[in-house]
Amino acid sequence: MIKRFKDEAGSATVEFVALAIPLFIPIFIYLNSFASISGNEAVIRTLAREGVRAYAASDTDHAGRATSQQAVQLIAHHLGLTQNEINSLTVSYECSRMPCLSANSRIRLSITYVDGQSHRLIKASAQENISPWK
Repeated sequence: MIKRFKDEAGSATVEFVALAIPLFIPIFIYLNSFASISGNEAVIRTLAREGVRAYAASDTDHAGRATSQQAVQLIAHHLGLTQNEINSLTVSYECSRMPCLSANSRIRLSITYVDGQSHRLIKASAQENISPWK
């Protein structure tokens, strides 16, 4: 019986658990943070793309801006943004020609919001080209 306690079989497993597991905790925290940031950037890129598409599909500039704003708000809600994040959304439009929906013009939508968890400002933009035959 005493001989069994002096045997060191299995001590490597105990040392691994005692030493390696605490080293993995920061890695898990980093990966979780990175995944959250990547997810938020994917959401904002989707909002920018869909917002500019809604604008380009409209008949007039006024209707385009209104439709784009509504699309961004609705899609933001469906993608899981909190109400505070939706309220922090800022959308700006840049057109290569006036009116924006004139033939052969380009519309660029830039959008930002503040992430509710990390309080980080997240930005994205997308552009749509209008057909030369419009």
